[in-house]
Amino acid sequence: MTVTLAQVARATGLSRSLVSLALRGDDGVSAPCRERVVRAADELGLPVGALARRRASGEPLVIGVLVTDAAHPFHAEVLASARETAATFGFAVRVVDAGRDDARLAAGLEALVASAGTADGVLGVAVVSSRLPRARVVSAARRVPVAVLGSGAGLLAGTGIDTVSVDEESGMRELLLYLASLGHVRTCFVAESAFPSTTRRGRVHAEVSGRLQATADLCTADIDVLVAEPGRVQSFLDDGVTAFVAANDATAGRLLAAARAAGTDLPEVAAVTGFDGTALAERLDLTTVEQPCRRMGARVVELVVERLRGRRVVRHEVLPTVLVPRCRPRSVPSEG
Repeated sequence: MTVTLAQVARATGLSRSLVSLALRGDDGVSAPCRERVVRAADELGLPVGALARRRASGEPLVIGVLVTDAAHPFHAEVLASARETAATFGFAVRVVDAGRDDARLAAGLEALVASAGTADGVLGVAVVSSRLPRARVVSAARRVPVAVLGSGAGLLAGTGIDTVSVDEESGMRELLLYLASLGHVRTCFVAESAFPSTTRRGRVHAEVSGRLQATADLCTADIDVLVAEPGRVQSFLDDGVTAFVAANDATAGRLLAAARAAGTDLPEVAAVTGFDGTALAERLDLTTVEQPCRRMGARVVELVVERLRGRRVVRHEVLPTVLVPRCRPRSVPSEG
């Protein structure tokens, strides 16, 4: 026989709505009421969610946050917002920073999920990374609520896992067309490793550059190579490049420093743009594409909490980007 909320309400002498709130783990229910409801539900055989049980026991509420690289400007801003949002819900945050190590990323996810059965273990996990294999994320989501923030969100379609991403393709197209309006047609995309975001942005650069340029000779570079051999920057300039489109703000910063070490003042001789809209871009006076970092960090935590409170509908949220033109990039002087 199926146990109902009405039966728990009768057993506790509380209203059905209050019982429902208590079993969802709502923080507006008093501790004594939560304890009565959970005890009655257990006695009657009604399943009790992890959040409601943890609140009733008085044990700490913890959300795990797994991040690719907490030192990266973008991830740092997302993480700060995630912490603040979790705190507003009464949750502590347990952060696992993979430091760009894929093995540590996978091990970190497993460790967070494995802790779920302990008194101070996580109740859910917010993944701020696109580098985990789909199968690992799906496996984790079978055990605890998981939400994923990152460029690889599309790969999780059909899995029932909540995702947050941004429309970075539109953002990159807008940036490249803005550069073209200033006369920058021959641009060089500066990549940073094989991150899904770098791959996606590089693909858009190739697509738009192919339409803008008369030649099919697309220009790309790897930031690690440019840092090791900064003289290569001048070779790109000699080849007619008038703007360097970095995969993100941090890469743009590394490019500027490498060029400076080789005696080239890029902002004066060629434009440099970033992507992400971090505080670093503002300090460097970079034109960039702003991702709503704070909203992204907040939303990935909210999605986990919503799941813990009983939401069953899957959410796939795509947030817009905003082009942020600053004093640079410089325009290309017209000929003649």
